[in-house]
Amino acid sequence: MATIIYLVKLFSFLFLGMLIARLLGPNRFVRATSLLQTAVLWTLLFFMGVNTGSIPNITSELASIGLNALLCSLFAVLGTFVVSFLLVLVLHLRKGDDEPAVSPVASRKGQNPFRKLWDIFKEPLFLVAIVLAGLLSRLYTPLFNWFDDSLITYLLYGMLTFVGMSLVQQRVDFKAMFSSPILLLLPVCTILGSWLGALLLPVCTGYSLLHSLGLVSGFGWYSLSGVLISDLGYPLLGSVSFLSNLFRESLAFFLIPLLARLGSKFLFPAVCVAGATSMDVTLPLITSRFGSQAVGAAIFHGVAISLSAPLLIPLFF
Repeated sequence: MATIIYLVKLFSFLFLGMLIARLLGPNRFVRATSLLQTAVLWTLLFFMGVNTGSIPNITSELASIGLNALLCSLFAVLGTFVVSFLLVLVLHLRKGDDEPAVSPVASRKGQNPFRKLWDIFKEPLFLVAIVLAGLLSRLYTPLFNWFDDSLITYLLYGMLTFVGMSLVQQRVDFKAMFSSPILLLLPVCTILGSWLGALLLPVCTGYSLLHSLGLVSGFGWYSLSGVLISDLGYPLLGSVSFLSNLFRESLAFFLIPLLARLGSKFLFPAVCVAGATSMDVTLPLITSRFGSQAVGAAIFHGVAISLSAPLLIPLFF
């Protein structure tokens, strides 16, 4: 029931933004909406870092569980990318597509390789730097002692409102987006890919296969997975799950722009890598990099994954 209420709240603000844009007119405040959406996204990333720094004894905890959490997130993302990219290859082979599998990064005349690498990585690094700035500000300054994690929720609602406005301003055709049965395969790729990555965890850690599968089944929803696993009687694993899914969300902010630079055919891997966040936190990033055609895939995928996580996690504990 809590998951349903959460989804209802998210979509209420998304539809509120759409209603506001229709009332104002789709051609008005387009530039302002884009700027505000970006500003709220950066603010949200900063306070995500502050929120991470608010965890009690986070420095000592990171020393003991950080490595396992990082391995968990890396394996889950790797497995998700492999499975989703295989889907892309199969789809293009069935279509008899003669285009290259990867669209090259746009080059500039006389541009050297280091400049090309900088063009690819500068935005992901900037987004990660925002999160790190929030983390360090919370750990080493008293500026955010007042911080309440409910602020992130309000920022998220505000961001989704601007996303809803941009959908109307871009005249997105929702019927066309949801007409493809391929969308049904995206959450399957994310789930199977995450589980594929989890098969490597028992080799590198002391976790059992079942617990490894449970740890990756948050699919980036860190606020749910950590609490749920702790409530099931595994507080240490709950901490690992929280950090792992937080790392996965952070990796998504880094990888989505990178995948977009590699070509439009990487839309599905980008959506799957985002996990549950594709319908909310990373939605503006996905749509800004892949265009309005990505909205339907990202929202449907995020909803399906968010409904799956609370159902799948208890199966492994």
